[in-house]
Amino acid sequence: MAKKKADAKGKGKEEGGGKKKMIIMVVVAAVLFVAGGKVMGGGSNAAAGVPVTTTVPEGPVKALSSITMNLADGRLLKVGVALQLRAPVAGAPAEVAAAVDKDDPTKGYARALDLVIEVLGKHTMAELVKPDMRDAAKKELVEKLKVAYHDQIEDIYFHEFVMQ
Repeated sequence: MAKKKADAKGKGKEEGGGKKKMIIMVVVAAVLFVAGGKVMGGGSNAAAGVPVTTTVPEGPVKALSSITMNLADGRLLKVGVALQLRAPVAGAPAEVAAAVDKDDPTKGYARALDLVIEVLGKHTMAELVKPDMRDAAKKELVEKLKVAYHDQIEDIYFHEFVMQ
């Protein structure tokens, strides 16, 4: 054991014990640092300087003007839809967008609004109040939009959904 040395106040103090603890703490910290780097994805297998992405970038979102429509039970639904478009693929030829009149509330997506009316219009207010039924209608709408727009539409968002 370490010898005890009396300090000025007469209390015993271990000689050399503090240095040993400090060395042990430094060694443990170094081991944890190196091991943490390996666990967190470091190591020799990673390519230096090459960024790795794990997500696919989303394409632009086209928000369409809200429309008011009739539901199957005679109630009204005011719905605003935004279309999540597919991200452009690098190296693929750019699609030629049709010239859209700047006053066109559909922004060139009249077919999409027609499908919104077709899919949501066959439901009643009592059905669309239920979140699971609204989600099912949304999934059906997304599938129809993907077919109509040749997989150029990824998803839709309701930015307005008011029933009366």
